[in-house]
Amino acid sequence: MTLGTYNRHQATKKKQAALAAAFPQGIRCQKCLEYGHWSYECKGKRKILVRPSRTQVLKKNLKDKEEGSC
Repeated sequence: MTLGTYNRHQATKKKQAALAAAFPQGIRCQKCLEYGHWSYECKGKRKILVRPSRTQVLKKNLKDKEEGSC
């Protein structure tokens, strides 16, 4: 191992230690929702999360308020 390679290796280890300290629960990928890597490092497929749209949520809240006030 040359000196340049050794320094890069040490810098990588230091960066990983800093990230581990900053994220004690682990890093969660926003693409596959797995822990342990960033989304730009992801080799998995994107998981689809089905969520109601903001409009649906607002309409539901209005409906609930109308039913509650009657």
